[in-house]
Amino acid sequence: MLEPYKSLNETEKIKYLESLHGYDLSQLYNELDESEQEEFFELLSSESKAELLTYIKPSEAGEILEELEHEEVGEIISLMEPDDITDIALEVDDELVDEWIQHLDEEIKEDIETLREYEEDEAGAWMSTNIITLHPWMDVKDAMKVLIKEAPDVETIQTLFVVDKNEVFLGIVPLKTLIKAKSPLSIENLYIASTFVFDHDDIDDVTMIIQEEGIYQMPVLNENHELLGMITVDDAIDIYEEEAIEDVQKLTGLFGLLDTTLVKSAFSRLPWLLLLLVLSLPIALVMSGFEHIISKYTILIAFQPLILAVAGNFGTQSISTSLIVINQEYDTPYKTHIKEELISSIYIGLAIGVVGFIISLLFITINPSLSENPLLFASVIGITLFLLMIITSLFSTIVPKLFKNLGFDPANASGPFIATLIDVLAIVLYYGLAILFVEVFL
Repeated sequence: MLEPYKSLNETEKIKYLESLHGYDLSQLYNELDESEQEEFFELLSSESKAELLTYIKPSEAGEILEELEHEEVGEIISLMEPDDITDIALEVDDELVDEWIQHLDEEIKEDIETLREYEEDEAGAWMSTNIITLHPWMDVKDAMKVLIKEAPDVETIQTLFVVDKNEVFLGIVPLKTLIKAKSPLSIENLYIASTFVFDHDDIDDVTMIIQEEGIYQMPVLNENHELLGMITVDDAIDIYEEEAIEDVQKLTGLFGLLDTTLVKSAFSRLPWLLLLLVLSLPIALVMSGFEHIISKYTILIAFQPLILAVAGNFGTQSISTSLIVINQEYDTPYKTHIKEELISSIYIGLAIGVVGFIISLLFITINPSLSENPLLFASVIGITLFLLMIITSLFSTIVPKLFKNLGFDPANASGPFIATLIDVLAIVLYYGLAILFVEVFL
């Protein structure tokens, strides 16, 4: 897509860009360098600019709009959905947003102000207020007229929502059902009950319901059961993606750094790196307690990286699995998950322990200068790996759930902090077993 675009002259580029869908515009935009992106944006019509801003990251869209005149911003965002505008508004200074929306129609301005009142983790912040509503007393012929009139202004027409005279939600009419219906027939005989959520519900819970129920447009109600808007399945996908990125960032201690500048990102990482440095001190302190056996049997140092790496990798796997179970809120009790992980860790521990024993035995045997007791130290390594799999599994499944029960985000508990504790456990177990075996068998 990039090469054909660059080969065109300005007139041809304008014509070509007008033919592209918003998603394709965003893909092409992301392939350009900064100077080319500015030229690219200037070539777009207001409608295409609005489409592009809908498909790129809200933070990037905010940066683009900040460089434009307020009147132009108003013209562009007036062509966007209120929920998309709100997403961008979260990334921009509130005073600037207030200036932008002054150039919008009162109805759109009111919708945006309503959405901005919600917290980011509430369903109301993610809903689209542009929906088609019908009334139960309508004939299907009148309903079709409403559909044809309002369809160009709404995000989707797959589901039509039915409300009473007080805007209280009654149910839905699938588009296919309305198309097949023949007059005379009232909407009252067509609409069906539907799952709904409230505007202050947690958005993560809402996305779970959308996934479980297979709903493409989820009605959002207020406490009086009045219909406020809907959350679409594409919104749910965006939320899933953001949640996944957020959890990975938390696991690595880099939360919120992907959308910052390089310099800011670099300095923002320093506190986490300093924290990791401090958390590494217990490992050094623990190892100093085993100085006597390390100095006498230096072979133990050679296999320490293997022990720590295996424990860390398995711990990450167990933590990730536990986070999925916690966030998905399966019907199966969490105790069952702990039991299953424990049984699984025993099997894995046996396999890893045997392989570790064989590899270390061969390595020490091939290098006799390392130790005169290859069988003893290979046994220490194999048993350590076996026990570590079990201990790490229990630790990595119980701690995230404990943090969840205490009201903390389990993903925050499952990053460098837990990894460091697992390292300490591994060191204690490894050298502790070595001391035991040396005292018993040598």
